[in-house]
Amino acid sequence: MEFVPVYYKDSLTIINPNGYVGVVTLWSKKQAVIDKFKEAGVDLDTSSSPIAAFGTLYGNGLKHLLANLLYNPQITHILICGRDTGGSLQHLLSFFNKGVEKEIQLGIPSNRIIGTSRCVPEALTPELFKNPPNLTYIGKESDAEFKIKLMAFFDNHPLGLNMAKAERIAIELPEITPSYFPSNQRSHTIIKNSPLEAWKELIFCLDRFGRMTELKPDKRRKELQNVKVIVENPQEEDNEILKPFGFSTEELHNYQSTVMSDIVEGDYGYGNRIRAYFDVDALTACIEKLKKNRQDRRSFIVLWDSRRDLTEIKRSSPCLVTIFFRVFDDKLTLSATFRVHNALDAWLKNFYALMAIQKHVAELTGIQAGAITVISHSISINPDEGYEKLQMIVREHSGNFKFEADPNGQFRFKVEDGQIVAEHIYNGEKLTEYRSKKAERIQYEMKRDRAISDIGHAIFVGRQLAKAERCLQTGEVFTEEL
Repeated sequence: MEFVPVYYKDSLTIINPNGYVGVVTLWSKKQAVIDKFKEAGVDLDTSSSPIAAFGTLYGNGLKHLLANLLYNPQITHILICGRDTGGSLQHLLSFFNKGVEKEIQLGIPSNRIIGTSRCVPEALTPELFKNPPNLTYIGKESDAEFKIKLMAFFDNHPLGLNMAKAERIAIELPEITPSYFPSNQRSHTIIKNSPLEAWKELIFCLDRFGRMTELKPDKRRKELQNVKVIVENPQEEDNEILKPFGFSTEELHNYQSTVMSDIVEGDYGYGNRIRAYFDVDALTACIEKLKKNRQDRRSFIVLWDSRRDLTEIKRSSPCLVTIFFRVFDDKLTLSATFRVHNALDAWLKNFYALMAIQKHVAELTGIQAGAITVISHSISINPDEGYEKLQMIVREHSGNFKFEADPNGQFRFKVEDGQIVAEHIYNGEKLTEYRSKKAERIQYEMKRDRAISDIGHAIFVGRQLAKAERCLQTGEVFTEEL
């Protein structure tokens, strides 16, 4: 039975199609491992070698490796070597040694390898392997004892089995259509200059990364946790800009008036909670504190009443739960937290209400208004409502390639004295510089220093580093992209 790869044929280095050993090099380069095999005197002849093929194992290649092994049952031994950077060694070993269990990943039914976070398609299970391959790991090719372990493997001369009656099993790996994209669902931060731009980015993130949550049998939401939105310049927008998204300045002004008033029937309204419910006008109290001491850090308002909101589950409870005023860089910033948040319909209205609250305090304290930060502990969109508005935002976002400066600063690049030089620039001033012959070294130093905060900027920096390293190697003159 000849080795016939079903997947990644062009990425494999086939030695002897009639071999019965497969070599997996994990995250190491295949050629570097093959060179070590040659140095050790391993038989790599295309007609006599026991090795069928060499292949790497990183990214999402595990499912393809397993499918290739099922189609080639004559591969009875897997020799594993190389750098295990991404944990692929443990994934491979655990698949055969521990098995799999059902799990939903990205909204898709999958099999999770027990003891790991790696999932494979439902069609792949260890039980499909009638004669599971023998797995042997001998370490990194740079290890001092690598050649000794390598020769010991072949000196014991693992033998192939009689595959005359073995059957190939063809597994067609499905194309993945995720219901959401992977992310840390509690780490999303959005920074924009205007409320509407921040809201649109928020809706896009929820549509792309939100996890579907079944709140009740008839109530489901796409949800993220602890989303942080910062608007650096919270100014009112023109009605013509708001109108396409179903908002109007009149509607937003009316909502602002409601929130600013303490004359609200019942005790749910934000204005009542802020200015009357707890027998104190908290806004007035904060204003007095800030007048006396601009650096006062007790201008903190709580709207949540645990005595009732936590215990009386049949009554409505406020979504906005805290407001904090802080003078930072001589500007009055406002930070608010929401327990739950309806992103599509309520977020922008709530934000305009916070703008009105901030403006009121700023005017009476004489402190210029600054940024507003909103943290939403549970924020969601209803996938069954507002579909047209949602899709309009997503379509607009797909064509948005506008440059946005990284608040952490910019970089200038050059090649000097046989080294790559990356100068960290902020407002025209050089802060520091990174120097190395290797782009990878500078990459890790920038990561260590948290020198980059924007993913677009990081990709640009990566391009420049790669280009500079190539010019060092070839002698080509380096020209920086601007």
